[in-house]
Amino acid sequence: MSMLEHYVVFRPLPGREPELAAALAELGAGLAGGVAGMSDLTWGANTNRSGLDRGFTHGCLGRFEDRAAFDRYWHHPAHERFMRALDAICEDRFALDYLSASAP
Repeated sequence: MSMLEHYVVFRPLPGREPELAAALAELGAGLAGGVAGMSDLTWGANTNRSGLDRGFTHGCLGRFEDRAAFDRYWHHPAHERFMRALDAICEDRFALDYLSASAP
């Protein structure tokens, strides 16, 4: 079964990394009651040492059973607060949504 994967990486303004980490934690806490059809939400600091980070210090991955579940997440008050906070914290972010596939 494929899942809709919502992956976002964040490049905070200089010195704003702690605020970004706190905003991600607040998002997680705000969604603690669950969103129907969301199977997982993870986030954390980028630990990649390859030199390819391009200033993106944190990432977040949400997994959803379908587009309707993603839409419930998107319009959830905790996510809407998070999106407003990002405008003041981040100079850039990149999102990628895809239907997952796995090897047999």
